[in-house]
Amino acid sequence: MRFTFLFLFFITTLSAQETDSLSLKSYEELSDLINKTFQTDADLAKEVTLYYISKAKKEANPKEEISGLAKYIHANILDRNFGDFKTEEERILELAAKYDLQDHVLQNFYVLANTYFFQGIWGKSIEKYTKALNIAKSINNYKFQSIILTQLGYVKSVIGDHEKALSYQKEALKLNRGQTQIGDSNNEDRRLSAEISSLYFISRSYINSKQKDSAKAYIDEAININELVKDSCLSKAFYRTKGEVDLLYNNFKQAISNFEISKTYCLPLSKGDSLLYSGCYGRAYMGLKQYDKAISVLEKGAHDYGVRQEEEGFMDDHYKLLAKAYKHTGNIEKSNFYFEKYIHTTEEFSKIQDTVISSFKNEELKSFKAELDAIKSESNKKGNYLKYLALVASIVILALLFFLLKFYRNKKQNEIKFQELLSKFNTSDSNTKIVDTKDEVLDESTSTEVNEEVKQQILEGLLKLEEQEYFLKKECNSYNVAKKIKTNTSYLSKVINAHYQKNFNTYINDLRINYAIIRLKEDSRFRSFSIQSIAEELGYKSADSFTKYFKQHTDLNPSFYIKQLKALA
Repeated sequence: MRFTFLFLFFITTLSAQETDSLSLKSYEELSDLINKTFQTDADLAKEVTLYYISKAKKEANPKEEISGLAKYIHANILDRNFGDFKTEEERILELAAKYDLQDHVLQNFYVLANTYFFQGIWGKSIEKYTKALNIAKSINNYKFQSIILTQLGYVKSVIGDHEKALSYQKEALKLNRGQTQIGDSNNEDRRLSAEISSLYFISRSYINSKQKDSAKAYIDEAININELVKDSCLSKAFYRTKGEVDLLYNNFKQAISNFEISKTYCLPLSKGDSLLYSGCYGRAYMGLKQYDKAISVLEKGAHDYGVRQEEEGFMDDHYKLLAKAYKHTGNIEKSNFYFEKYIHTTEEFSKIQDTVISSFKNEELKSFKAELDAIKSESNKKGNYLKYLALVASIVILALLFFLLKFYRNKKQNEIKFQELLSKFNTSDSNTKIVDTKDEVLDESTSTEVNEEVKQQILEGLLKLEEQEYFLKKECNSYNVAKKIKTNTSYLSKVINAHYQKNFNTYINDLRINYAIIRLKEDSRFRSFSIQSIAEELGYKSADSFTKYFKQHTDLNPSFYIKQLKALA
């Protein structure tokens, strides 16, 4: 659920306003005062930060001046004043460079990035994370590199770029595992905590991309390692995630059990936690078709939390579940109400996505520009820049032309192959013979030891199973087929080899691909399925296996075949 990130934020406590003179307070006391007064009087908190900065300047304390400037930006962000704070940031970087305080600046930029992040201003948070990451790399701070890469990966996962998310997060995991601390148990505990945090976020990315097996493997590993660290709050997050993996497997009762285990850790539960759990339980009850329970827990979660306007963009899953639950109970009015809210939240989240994507693009452009500037500088030194640029441009243009021509040639060839396949479909006496592979090397070269009566029994049994479309079952293998037609695998293999001139696996794949070609041609609904769903419908364990055999038999990718069929419809 996208709302997850909102509740990792720290909690400030409320207290009576301090009346002591600011001049008598230490930096630590001023910092405490800022934190304590912000919730009750944001303007006063910001005034105290300005005094903090002034005090640091008078005392020529660059480290505290940096802290004061960061606190000032932080207070404004929390007050939802999202200016660019260019003057303050430039001063921070100036002080850091002058007094070699990069490590201190790194921590402050990371805190600012988190603050933007938890306020839902993701574009700004990405800018600050990237600044912090660059500093961490420049001073070889692997700990912060790992933390920031994990966070950037999480953002990428939420906006749907799962491949990039996993790239960031696995890089973070690699950094964590490479930082072993021999003989220092405290450092080793911190390293293990960072490692299991990476494992956790990788699992979350796999959950977002619906890759349940990978999600399960990573969260199970995180839970196992956490047995050494024994971090209660991590256990809460891990078992909740384990429950969400159960939801992907449709193990709804087991999911509820893991949610219950999760809630026993890191007490008390915050309002944010309660909202998270309401979404988790809601999905489980929906899976169990206990729609009234789903409505109750989802409504209570949203009501108790009190969703603010700026947080609506992260409530889409919640409102979508409520719309579905009310629809199942027959309350169409309520269903429509939450469906409209779902549409609104989707639009709001799209705006957030745009800021994040834009921010990533800006960083890519900055990086690319830096590379171009470096090339330009080097070329100018050699007095050869224009020639170099012309050469590069020529190579790029030629490469583009080459790939463009190759693309159109392949497209034309695929269109011809598609027409040939359609021609086979239209002219074949029996649709089941569109694909009929013959193996050059057979498992059994002869069936002479199988008497004619047994041979006929096996062939009739195979035809019967074909009519029942048993070849679409995942458990369809030589052992189960032999068992169903009351023979053994050796006889079965001999008869298929002799009669069809193909091995058992080829025989089954031919049936499946024939079925796919025909059904995709005739069933528009089947064409709307994902490649993974089509593969599972045909009995394959993965989309890759289906794609491999379809291309092997037709010289076409199934996605191209489907696209061409849709164009004909």
